[in-house]
Formats: sequence, structure tokens, C-alpha cells
Amino acid sequence: MTCVLCSNEIVKIVSQKDSKNGSFLKVILCESCGMVQQDPIPSEDKVNEYYSNEYRKDYKKTITPKIKHVFRAGNLALDRINFLKKSQISSGKLLDVGAGGGEFTYISGKLGFDSEGIEPNIGYSQYGKKEYRIDLNTGQLSDVSGQFQIITMFHVLEHIPDPVLTFKRLWKLIERDGHVFIEVPNIETSKASPHNIYFRAHIHYFSEATLVASASPYFEKIYSEKKSNLRIIFQKKPIIEDLVLPNSKQISHTTKRLKSKGWIEYLLRGNGYQKIFSRLKQATIESSLRKKSSLGLLNELIKNQ
Repeated sequence: MTCVLCSNEIVKIVSQKDSKNGSFLKVILCESCGMVQQDPIPSEDKVNEYYSNEYRKDYKKTITPKIKHVFRAGNLALDRINFLKKSQISSGKLLDVGAGGGEFTYISGKLGFDSEGIEPNIGYSQYGKKEYRIDLNTGQLSDVSGQFQIITMFHVLEHIPDPVLTFKRLWKLIERDGHVFIEVPNIETSKASPHNIYFRAHIHYFSEATLVASASPYFEKIYSEKKSNLRIIFQKKPIIEDLVLPNSKQISHTTKRLKSKGWIEYLLRGNGYQKIFSRLKQATIESSLRKKSSLGLLNELIKNQ
């Protein structure tokens, strides 16, 4: 296989099993740049078809958001807006790519941004449009035109076949000195359960180094946070530059982290044993939401922030 990031063929198998259902899934580490990716990588057409029709049913077991999903997405939206504000970004024309049910699009629009969203799944996009009366269209990033000051992509990039091409598309849509906010799972975290690491929906598994490298011809990292997820604010470069790959130290670190993954690390270093208690608390809170409307719940979260 040729690496999607560096085009080299020196690869090592890191997994051959889908963590969610046990089916065959080959995931490899490129030893030349540290990129972790599926082998083979599915085509863009195949991926677009899947996310338009099947993904939400497969992983959410529903064709429109449940109230618990709205609650989670609303709280995450507020947290992400606070992250933007830490980077001195508090207004501007904003596009949310992979907008889901539209919770971030709605809340960011209420808190200073001129927001719109695009979501491939028709059930979710129509739900958000109807429930929140927001500018939320059904489609892919390739369907977008116009110019934006900020584009957000939360847990989207890991699902897309070619991340470098995606950053090229973003570069064309961003105004001069504009920003892109990317959030993806962190492959180097100790907090991911072995039951939830490698699975078919995720084509790529980013470290901070490979995410920054994927963006490097088009964007410069200006602010980041590295926890169980990676959050990076990128700023548009005025001209396209050469791809800058991870260095040997970064590649070595990723390789060591992959070897360390397992139940012992997750339960002890990653505090996995505590998750059962946090999930019980979350379930108790969410059970009280059943009679609330989605719009009323989001407005309540905004008011109480």
C-alpha cells in the first residue's frame, strides 16, 4: 500500500480486527511518516454514499438525533466555542462541516458567529433545519462554495479518504488570514478503550504530528489541545507551501504509543475504571431530559453557561 500522506510503501500492520464487531479490518502504520490508516483506503464515492445513507443508523441507531444526543452535542458546542475564544476567535462567517443535527451551528449563531452548516445525512440535516431554523444544507464539503472566515470540522477528517486534499479544499474556501478548527480522536491517547480504537468508520488515526503534516501546505498551527481528542486551530497560509512530514522523533513516539495500548494502560493510566461511574451519572442526567424539546434544551444550555 502507498501511504496517503507521504506516498511511501514501508508499512507495518498494527491491527487486523474491527474493534466494534470483530470483523476483518487491516490498519497499518507508515514507518516513513507515522500515519496510521486503513488498508485499503475506500474511494471517496463509496465513503460519500455511506455517510449519506448508512452511518447514522449504524453508529447512532437512529435516523434523527435523540434528545440525549442533542444534550451531548449542545454541551460540546459550548465547550468548542470557548476553545475558539481562547484563540481570540469570537465572531465571523462560519461553516460547520459534518454538522450533524445542527446543534453547533445553532449555538454558535446565537453566540456571535454568522453560522451555517453542511451535513451529508439527510435525516440529520433536515432535522436541524426544521427544529432550529438554521442554514443547514445536505451535502459534502465538495458541494460548498463561497468564502468563510472560520470552518469547523468535528470528528469528520478521520472519515475522509484524503486528508491533504481536504485541507486543499478548505484553503480555497477560507478568506485571507482565516481559520480552520479541526477536532479528531487522538491515536496516542491512553484513554481509548481497546474496544473503541480501530473500526471501519475511521479511515485515519491521527497524532498531532500527522494532523499538522496533513495541513502543512495550506495552514499553520496556531493553537492546540491534546487530550483524548486532538483540537487544533489552523490559520490559512497566504501561499501554498511544500508538505512538511513528521520528524523521526515524532514517528518514534507514535510507534511506541501504539505498542503500549491495551487494557492495563487503559484501566490504570487512562483511568478507564472510572468510566462506569461517569456513565451512570450521565445516564441519570439524560433520563430527565425525555420531555424536553431540542430547541428548548439548547436555549437552556446557552442561558446557563
